Amino acid sequence: MVQADFFYSGLHDGIGIDKHIEMYAPRNRNNKNEFELTSKDERVALFHGIVEAIHHQGDGLETLSYTSTANKQVLLLTEAEILHLKDVAGLLDKLKPLALVTTIVWMFLALLIYFKRFQVPTSKQLLLNTILLLLVGAAILSFGPERIFNQLHIWVFPENHQWFFYYEDSLMSTMMKAPDLFAYIISIWIVISMLLTTVIFKLMRFYLHPDQKNNRIV
Repeated sequence: MVQADFFYSGLHDGIGIDKHIEMYAPRNRNNKNEFELTSKDERVALFHGIVEAIHHQGDGLETLSYTSTANKQVLLLTEAEILHLKDVAGLLDKLKPLALVTTIVWMFLALLIYFKRFQVPTSKQLLLNTILLLLVGAAILSFGPERIFNQLHIWVFPENHQWFFYYEDSLMSTMMKAPDLFAYIISIWIVISMLLTTVIFKLMRFYLHPDQKNNRIV
């Protein structure tokens, strides 16, 4: 998903980011004018620049810019936004070891199931687990996506660092339609993860139970 920039290009039109920019970019209070006149390609490039920067300790955030109608380069981010994105980069660095450990544990369990020939979950079981996971997610979101989004930021970012930005003050928040974009990214990530898990378990079930090769695997 990182290589695909979290599908920002598709979500740009799909969730109305283009319309959102048209509405809020002209209201920007930091003299960052005419962002609503930028092309989709330029916005996708800027988003890619942010993604690249937060994966490299925030390097390059200060130089991200777009071109005005007067052919001048306008810096995209404010100092507060740059500081926040560097906080995000720092958080990402802390999470990378956890992601690696989780991946190793998942692979170990998969290999254990394969070599010990344990019973592999069926597609129906995986589907039920997915539905259960979605229900748990829906229950959490019932408290309010924005409320949860804000609380998570309070927990993980330094108290004296700004992390909430009004659309009128932030082209970053405007071009991301925060927090809506993040909800869609998480949803896509869950769906892809569950699909990959289902395919892997179906393949394992196929090879662990040769007698079922000619039968439908469910």
